[in-house]
Amino acid sequence: RGAQATAAGAPMVNLLITGGLGFLGQQAARRFLRRGAALWSPVDRCLKPLSQLTLFDAGGIPDDLPAEITQDERVQVKIGDITAEGVPAELVDEPDMAVLHLASMVSGDSELNPDRAWEVNVLAQRALLDALAASAPGARFLFTSSTATFGSLPPHAPPDYAAGDGTKQLPGNTYGFCKVVCELMVNDYARRGAVDGRGLRLPVVVVRPGAPNPALTTCWSSAVREPLRGEAATLPVPADTRLPVASYQAAVGAMEELLVHTPARVLGRDRTLTLPSLSLSPAELHAAAARLAPSLGVELGALLEEPDELATRVVRGMGERADGSRALKLGLLRDESADSIVGGYAEDYVVQGGSEREEVLS
Repeated sequence: RGAQATAAGAPMVNLLITGGLGFLGQQAARRFLRRGAALWSPVDRCLKPLSQLTLFDAGGIPDDLPAEITQDERVQVKIGDITAEGVPAELVDEPDMAVLHLASMVSGDSELNPDRAWEVNVLAQRALLDALAASAPGARFLFTSSTATFGSLPPHAPPDYAAGDGTKQLPGNTYGFCKVVCELMVNDYARRGAVDGRGLRLPVVVVRPGAPNPALTTCWSSAVREPLRGEAATLPVPADTRLPVASYQAAVGAMEELLVHTPARVLGRDRTLTLPSLSLSPAELHAAAARLAPSLGVELGALLEEPDELATRVVRGMGERADGSRALKLGLLRDESADSIVGGYAEDYVVQGGSEREEVLS
């Protein structure tokens, strides 16, 4: 079902989610569809109901795409290469729309192929912003950055040091470097009034169901997911390695808050917020799973270490903590604890005995 062009002032707003068939893309889509969300209209300068949601991704359509997405008449799915000429313009050819830009080449792949990472993570965003500015000037554009932009701890940092929105960014890997460029890009497009750009600096988001993805931080999810199935999880980094961590519920809630409810004036010139997070290791998440396992009737799987030099180097270049105080003041929420994160995942995805639900409960 193709997108329908609308005249200025018509009572509809379209939402494009790039990377929309990935885990966070699906979670965001479900949230917007389920809650009957309104979106900011660049035409009428007010909130209007969501009328169409386009999920764009590079891969095929997953067999387990939730029914609430596939059976909703407002949803259309498009498959393609966001770096291909003309594709960004085709995706944002409406005058009344908003964009949630999640499409990105992950940390491990970016380190192995930095040239392709530049194309996917930087040049594609620029093309998307240019196309959006031409078709829907002033439209809200939210992209997801990463706490990998901060880099590792500075020399002689105190034990409780946490990088935040005011920290000089010195990323220790290609993925973080690309995201810094994208943050500055969004600031400049917003400064010029081309789009109402925003950024959300994500920590490690857990617990992701299904199979591990190519991100080097996927083992923070593996430390919970496989053990709650009764299987061992093998880590490519030391189990006590700490990174900023947040639940997928907190991440998607923050996306809605920034895209819908946060006025531009409160963001100022710095348009990217660091999502409030907890500093957690795979070992701490596994311990939380161990506390939960008896109530699920699960014999918890072990946590094993097989450190990989590249993975350890890249992950240790990401920093242990992040300061999300600016976002907290603007209404974004932080998870309570490792136990609340693991419990939220189990409530959505784990059935008694440890098998994983194919589809999250409503």
